[in-house]
Amino acid sequence: MVTVPLDSKRRRRALAVQKFQHAVPAVPLLMAGISGLQAGEHGVPFALALFEIGTSALLLWTIAREIKAARHPHPAAHRTHSVDWFHVFAAGVLLAEALEHWHVTSHWRRPTLLMAAVTLALGLLHGQIERRTQTRRSLRIDDQGLYVGGRPFRAFRAAWSDIASIDVDARRARIVTTTGRARELDLNDLYQAERVRAALTDARDRLPSPALDASGGQE
Repeated sequence: MVTVPLDSKRRRRALAVQKFQHAVPAVPLLMAGISGLQAGEHGVPFALALFEIGTSALLLWTIAREIKAARHPHPAAHRTHSVDWFHVFAAGVLLAEALEHWHVTSHWRRPTLLMAAVTLALGLLHGQIERRTQTRRSLRIDDQGLYVGGRPFRAFRAAWSDIASIDVDARRARIVTTTGRARELDLNDLYQAERVRAALTDARDRLPSPALDASGGQE
Protein backbone atom coordinates (compact mmCIF):
# COMPACT_ATOMS: atom_id res chain seq x y z
CA MET A 1 0.00 0.00 0.00
CA VAL A 2 1.12 3.54 -0.81
CA THR A 3 -0.17 6.27 1.53
CA VAL A 4 0.48 9.99 1.07
CA PRO A 5 -1.07 12.70 3.30
CA LEU A 6 -3.19 15.30 1.51
CA ASP A 7 -2.06 18.23 3.62
CA SER A 8 -3.73 21.37 2.25
CA LYS A 9 -1.99 24.74 2.45
CA ARG A 10 -5.32 26.57 2.32
CA ARG A 11 -6.69 24.48 5.19
CA ARG A 12 -3.66 25.21 7.36
CA ARG A 13 -3.92 28.93 6.63
CA ALA A 14 -7.64 28.87 7.49
CA LEU A 15 -6.89 27.14 10.80
CA ALA A 16 -4.23 29.75 11.54
CA VAL A 17 -6.76 32.54 10.90
CA GLN A 18 -9.25 30.86 13.24
CA LYS A 19 -6.60 30.74 15.91
CA PHE A 20 -5.75 34.40 15.31
CA GLN A 21 -9.33 35.27 16.27
CA HIS A 22 -8.58 34.02 19.77
CA ALA A 23 -6.18 36.94 20.16
CA VAL A 24 -9.21 39.26 20.55
CA PRO A 25 -9.97 38.31 24.20
CA ALA A 26 -6.29 37.74 25.00
CA VAL A 27 -5.25 41.35 24.37
CA PRO A 28 -7.65 43.04 26.84
CA LEU A 29 -6.91 40.29 29.36
CA LEU A 30 -3.20 41.06 29.06
CA MET A 31 -3.90 44.77 29.55
CA ALA A 32 -6.07 44.03 32.59
CA GLY A 33 -3.28 42.00 34.15
CA ILE A 34 -0.72 44.72 33.53
CA SER A 35 -3.09 47.32 35.00
CA GLY A 36 -3.50 45.15 38.09
CA LEU A 37 0.26 45.05 38.65
CA GLN A 38 0.61 48.78 38.08
CA ALA A 39 -2.13 49.39 40.65
CA GLY A 40 -0.06 47.55 43.28
CA GLU A 41 -2.48 44.70 43.86
CA HIS A 42 -1.75 42.14 46.58
CA GLY A 43 -2.94 38.68 47.48
CA VAL A 44 -5.51 37.07 45.20
CA PRO A 45 -5.76 40.08 42.82
CA PHE A 46 -1.97 40.05 42.41
CA ALA A 47 -1.93 36.30 41.64
CA LEU A 48 -4.83 36.75 39.22
CA ALA A 49 -3.01 39.56 37.41
CA LEU A 50 0.08 37.36 37.00
CA PHE A 51 -2.07 34.50 35.70
CA GLU A 52 -3.80 36.81 33.20
CA ILE A 53 -0.49 38.13 31.92
CA GLY A 54 1.09 34.69 31.67
CA THR A 55 -1.74 32.91 29.87
CA SER A 56 -2.53 35.74 27.45
CA ALA A 57 1.14 36.37 26.60
CA LEU A 58 1.75 32.68 25.95
CA LEU A 59 -1.37 32.46 23.78
CA LEU A 60 -0.36 35.52 21.72
CA TRP A 61 3.14 34.09 21.25
CA THR A 62 1.70 30.78 20.10
CA ILE A 63 -0.64 32.52 17.64
CA ALA A 64 2.26 34.48 16.16
CA ARG A 65 4.23 31.26 15.74
CA GLU A 66 1.27 29.51 14.07
CA ILE A 67 0.79 32.37 11.59
CA LYS A 68 4.50 32.38 10.76
CA ALA A 69 4.44 28.61 10.19
CA ALA A 70 1.44 28.96 7.87
CA ARG A 71 3.14 31.70 5.82
CA HIS A 72 6.52 29.99 5.66
CA PRO A 73 5.88 26.22 5.75
CA HIS A 74 8.76 23.82 6.31
CA PRO A 75 9.06 20.04 6.77
CA ALA A 76 8.67 20.31 10.54
CA ALA A 77 5.14 21.65 10.00
CA HIS A 78 4.02 18.14 9.00
CA ARG A 79 5.02 16.52 12.26
CA THR A 80 2.23 15.36 14.52
CA HIS A 81 2.73 16.62 18.06
CA SER A 82 1.05 14.98 21.04
CA VAL A 83 -0.03 18.31 22.60
CA ASP A 84 -1.35 21.45 20.91
CA TRP A 85 -0.08 24.21 23.18
CA PHE A 86 -2.29 26.78 21.49
CA HIS A 87 -5.42 25.09 22.83
CA VAL A 88 -3.79 24.60 26.23
CA PHE A 89 -3.00 28.32 26.53
CA ALA A 90 -6.41 29.25 25.08
CA ALA A 91 -7.99 27.19 27.87
CA GLY A 92 -5.84 29.16 30.32
CA VAL A 93 -7.15 32.45 28.92
CA LEU A 94 -10.75 31.24 29.27
CA LEU A 95 -10.06 30.18 32.84
CA ALA A 96 -8.50 33.57 33.57
CA GLU A 97 -11.63 35.27 32.20
CA ALA A 98 -13.81 33.12 34.46
CA LEU A 99 -11.61 33.89 37.48
CA GLU A 100 -11.72 37.62 36.73
CA HIS A 101 -15.53 37.49 36.55
CA TRP A 102 -15.68 35.51 39.80
CA HIS A 103 -13.38 38.00 41.53
CA VAL A 104 -15.58 40.94 40.49
CA THR A 105 -19.05 39.40 40.89
CA SER A 106 -18.52 36.32 43.14
CA HIS A 107 -20.27 34.22 40.45
CA TRP A 108 -18.79 31.63 38.13
CA ARG A 109 -19.39 31.73 34.40
CA ARG A 110 -20.19 28.08 33.89
CA PRO A 111 -20.28 28.23 30.06
CA THR A 112 -16.79 29.75 30.09
CA LEU A 113 -15.52 27.06 32.43
CA LEU A 114 -17.07 24.37 30.22
CA MET A 115 -15.47 25.90 27.13
CA ALA A 116 -12.13 26.00 28.95
CA ALA A 117 -12.41 22.29 29.78
CA VAL A 118 -13.33 21.38 26.18
CA THR A 119 -10.49 23.52 24.79
CA LEU A 120 -8.00 21.93 27.18
CA ALA A 121 -9.16 18.46 26.12
CA LEU A 122 -8.66 19.41 22.45
CA GLY A 123 -5.13 20.49 23.22
CA LEU A 124 -4.22 17.37 25.20
CA LEU A 125 -5.83 15.00 22.66
CA HIS A 126 -4.40 16.84 19.67
CA GLY A 127 -2.09 14.00 18.65
CA GLN A 128 -4.90 11.44 18.43
CA ILE A 129 -7.22 13.84 16.61
CA GLU A 130 -4.51 14.85 14.11
CA ARG A 131 -3.58 11.24 13.38
CA ARG A 132 -7.21 10.41 12.59
CA THR A 133 -7.48 13.50 10.40
CA GLN A 134 -4.35 12.56 8.48
CA THR A 135 -5.69 9.03 7.99
CA ARG A 136 -8.91 10.44 6.54
CA ARG A 137 -7.18 13.14 4.45
CA SER A 138 -4.82 10.92 2.51
CA LEU A 139 -4.23 9.24 -0.82
CA ARG A 140 -4.07 5.47 -0.51
CA ILE A 141 -3.25 3.08 -3.34
CA ASP A 142 -3.26 -0.71 -2.99
CA ASP A 143 -4.03 -3.85 -4.99
CA GLN A 144 -7.78 -3.22 -4.80
CA GLY A 145 -7.74 0.35 -6.11
CA LEU A 146 -7.31 3.81 -4.72
CA TYR A 147 -8.81 6.08 -2.09
CA VAL A 148 -8.72 9.88 -2.05
CA GLY A 149 -9.79 11.31 1.29
CA GLY A 150 -11.16 14.72 2.14
CA ARG A 151 -14.08 16.17 4.00
CA PRO A 152 -16.47 13.75 5.76
CA PHE A 153 -18.76 11.89 3.34
CA ARG A 154 -16.78 13.15 0.34
CA ALA A 155 -14.18 10.40 0.12
CA PHE A 156 -13.46 9.01 -3.34
CA ARG A 157 -12.98 5.24 -3.68
CA ALA A 158 -12.56 3.29 -6.89
CA ALA A 159 -11.44 -0.22 -7.79
CA TRP A 160 -8.92 -0.60 -10.59
CA SER A 161 -11.59 -2.03 -12.87
CA ASP A 162 -13.74 1.07 -12.33
CA ILE A 163 -11.06 3.65 -13.17
CA ALA A 164 -11.25 5.04 -16.70
CA SER A 165 -8.35 7.49 -16.54
CA ILE A 166 -5.82 9.22 -14.32
CA ASP A 167 -4.45 12.51 -15.64
CA VAL A 168 -1.54 14.21 -13.92
CA ASP A 169 0.22 17.43 -14.86
CA ALA A 170 2.22 20.14 -13.10
CA ARG A 171 -0.79 21.77 -11.44
CA ARG A 172 -3.49 19.17 -10.97
CA ALA A 173 -4.43 15.51 -10.92
CA ARG A 174 -7.79 14.15 -12.06
CA ILE A 175 -9.22 10.66 -11.60
CA VAL A 176 -12.29 9.62 -13.60
CA THR A 177 -14.25 6.38 -13.25
CA THR A 178 -16.05 4.47 -15.97
CA THR A 179 -19.37 5.82 -14.62
CA GLY A 180 -18.22 9.44 -14.90
CA ARG A 181 -17.40 10.09 -11.24
CA ALA A 182 -14.37 12.35 -10.94
CA ARG A 183 -12.03 13.63 -8.25
CA GLU A 184 -9.57 16.43 -8.88
CA LEU A 185 -6.63 17.44 -6.71
CA ASP A 186 -5.02 20.87 -6.78
CA LEU A 187 -1.36 19.91 -6.51
CA ASN A 188 -0.32 23.53 -5.92
CA ASP A 189 -2.31 23.42 -2.68
CA LEU A 190 -0.60 20.31 -1.28
CA TYR A 191 2.57 20.34 0.80
CA GLN A 192 3.62 16.92 -0.49
CA ALA A 193 2.61 17.51 -4.10
CA GLU A 194 5.61 15.67 -5.55
CA ARG A 195 4.79 12.51 -3.62
CA VAL A 196 1.14 12.71 -4.68
CA ARG A 197 2.14 13.28 -8.31
CA ALA A 198 4.56 10.33 -8.26
CA ALA A 199 2.02 8.00 -6.62
CA LEU A 200 -0.72 8.87 -9.11
CA THR A 201 1.70 8.57 -12.04
CA ASP A 202 2.57 5.05 -10.89
CA ALA A 203 -1.15 4.32 -10.47
CA ARG A 204 -1.82 5.52 -14.02
CA ASP A 205 0.81 3.11 -15.32
CA ARG A 206 -1.06 0.26 -13.63
CA LEU A 207 -4.22 0.90 -15.62
CA PRO A 208 -4.80 -1.53 -18.51
CA SER A 209 -3.99 -0.14 -21.95
CA PRO A 210 -7.00 0.48 -24.22
CA ALA A 211 -7.74 -2.43 -26.50
CA LEU A 212 -6.88 -2.05 -30.19
CA ASP A 213 -9.39 -2.73 -32.91
CA ALA A 214 -8.63 -4.63 -36.08
CA SER A 215 -7.45 -1.53 -37.94
CA GLY A 216 -4.86 -0.78 -35.31
CA GLY A 217 -6.72 2.09 -33.69
CA GLN A 218 -8.16 2.30 -30.19
CA GLU A 219 -11.65 1.03 -29.69
